[in-house]
Amino acid sequence: MAINIKNPDVDRLIQELRAMTGEGPTEIVKRALEREYQELRRERRQTQLAENLSKLQEIAQTKVQYFDPNTLYDENGLPL
Repeated sequence: MAINIKNPDVDRLIQELRAMTGEGPTEIVKRALEREYQELRRERRQTQLAENLSKLQEIAQTKVQYFDPNTLYDENGLPL
């Protein structure tokens, strides 16, 4: 799929990056797209992990029973 971008800001950025890196426009655009793709994947993974953690916390709260540590000791404060 060929892409023809006619945007002065994009042209300017590509020219500046070419001067800094010596890379061609295709490599510059490819690298930028790869970075954006990886960033979006990372954000999506973080969102999914946060949602899963929230669900696990809800499940854990329904399963956890209160534990009274005093049940481990007798009336004199000694371990049972």
